[in-house]
Amino acid sequence: MASSSVDLVIGQLTSLLQAEASSLRRDWYVRHEVAAKLQDINKRMKSITERANQFGAQQLEAGDASTYDPNWKNRLSESSLFFKDDDLVGIEKARHELLRQLTGEEPRRTVISVVGIGGSGKTTLVANTFNKQRVKQYFYFCIWITVSQQYAIEDLFRSMVREINKPREEVPVQVDTMRDRELVEKLVEYLQPRRYLIVFDDVWSIKFWQEINIVLPEVKSDIHKIEPFKKDDAWKLFCKRAFANDLFGCPPYLDSLARSLVEKCEGLPLAIVALGGLMSSKKSTAEWKTVHDNLNWELSNNPVLESVKIISLLSYHDLSFQLKHCFLYCCLFPEDYEISRKRLIRLWMAEGFLEHVNDVTPEAVAEKYLMELICRSLLQVKKRNSFGRSKTIISDEGQKIFSRGHKQYK
Repeated sequence: MASSSVDLVIGQLTSLLQAEASSLRRDWYVRHEVAAKLQDINKRMKSITERANQFGAQQLEAGDASTYDPNWKNRLSESSLFFKDDDLVGIEKARHELLRQLTGEEPRRTVISVVGIGGSGKTTLVANTFNKQRVKQYFYFCIWITVSQQYAIEDLFRSMVREINKPREEVPVQVDTMRDRELVEKLVEYLQPRRYLIVFDDVWSIKFWQEINIVLPEVKSDIHKIEPFKKDDAWKLFCKRAFANDLFGCPPYLDSLARSLVEKCEGLPLAIVALGGLMSSKKSTAEWKTVHDNLNWELSNNPVLESVKIISLLSYHDLSFQLKHCFLYCCLFPEDYEISRKRLIRLWMAEGFLEHVNDVTPEAVAEKYLMELICRSLLQVKKRNSFGRSKTIISDEGQKIFSRGHKQYK
């Protein structure tokens, strides 16, 4: 009997070790594949750079030295560190209505679906409302959960448990090993007796609500539809981005081109912000006309692409080759993956993506790269420290649009 027990234990240990070894092999294979892809991208980009230097093509990117403003990135990024209500355009009425729905006297649990086409400002509106002190005081707790197209419901349940307990620092130590039923029971225990606000951002599938309703019984449902901006609000938002440091707004000699560009954004805030960030580095009429004509051509010849995707592609193509390196590297992370600023900068440095600048540290060069990608709405600041500096970064909607739209573009 003792021998049989030992054999059984040894057999179980052997099975466990084999399973672990298999898992490690799969993990190693995935890491190897990612590393191989990165090396291939790096080789191709360096080859392109060498050919560009050989034929003098780098001069095409430099633009007109007499009109280029080297400090535009710093000023624009610094001006966008602290978003006050005055910095936001066109959301006052929608925010007021959303606040009314959230803080009304409705005693039943209510689901408010904020809907609208991509780039219409859904997340901006909800985030601005979510951060209001009036909202924080009204609910026992407020949490934000990002869902994305690919998700595992158990992982979302775990995130909810962690976020609910984070302010009290009482996260159950066993949350990572809890099974589906245990997670559901714990969430029902937390939610049933309390008034709470949970935001589920980036929801793509109706199936999600069928899965989440087990812990959030839906009693009443409202729909809050986001409409595109009207002309005046679209123009005001564009000027805030494109002429952030100009006290007089749009110069008269650019007025007609600027208004034509804004019209092509179709009232979508994401497109307006992305285009404004791109144009903030352009000073001469010739540069503005080039972008205007390219946008006209793209809209005419690629009808399958929405304006916001085309603007993101133009913004990408306008990047220097070093910035393209850095941006494409970010595309390797999963959708909505949150990465610390410091870690991202170290990864860029390790990959050799940064240009050498005399008397400037690699960290400072990387910070400028990061600010430019943020200014162009290609990356998004997820969290900031107490000084307003970016703390964690995620791939913004512009990056997702680029990833999806580029397949059609090719």
